[in-house]
Amino acid sequence: MKNEITYFEKSGESNTEVVLNIAFDRYQKGDIDAVIIASSFGNTALKAAEKFQNLNVPLVFVGEVLDGNQSPSGDLCKKLEDYGHQVIWGLPMSQISKFTRNETAKIIADAYKRISEGFKVVCEIVLMATNTGYLRAGAKVLSIAGTHQGADTAIVAIAGGYEDFRKFQVLEILCKPYKR
Repeated sequence: MKNEITYFEKSGESNTEVVLNIAFDRYQKGDIDAVIIASSFGNTALKAAEKFQNLNVPLVFVGEVLDGNQSPSGDLCKKLEDYGHQVIWGLPMSQISKFTRNETAKIIADAYKRISEGFKVVCEIVLMATNTGYLRAGAKVLSIAGTHQGADTAIVAIAGGYEDFRKFQVLEILCKPYKR
């Protein structure tokens, strides 16, 4: 098997359109059970919903809690849900250690960051969505995320959650920043 990996000179939202094009092309090749996308502020979510709209694929968006509020906004979440997509929130890997007093998740998150911040997030959102029941463990998923805002990383993975972490596998790295 031969696949191409795209490397970006810089991380961040300037890569979003290219990432979505790469992810869209990979999805069209088939064998993907679900598409999951990180979106803190909603811009990436809207662009992804527009990009994938003609494929009739339900997307799972993972937001985060910023300054005590769920993000993206409630209005945007409603709009995405009206399009047939789901918006969820979960516990990031680095936060699990606070509750379990076990540093393993934090160490794994830090190891993923050595590849790139976006790589940590594409892995983390698959784990979160599987752990909360939005993805089926063992499903082949396309995961898209980025560094702070926008998208700069995409992977294909086998879904697993925190409880069945060994099921989680990264199969393909489609794109990522060259440097973290």
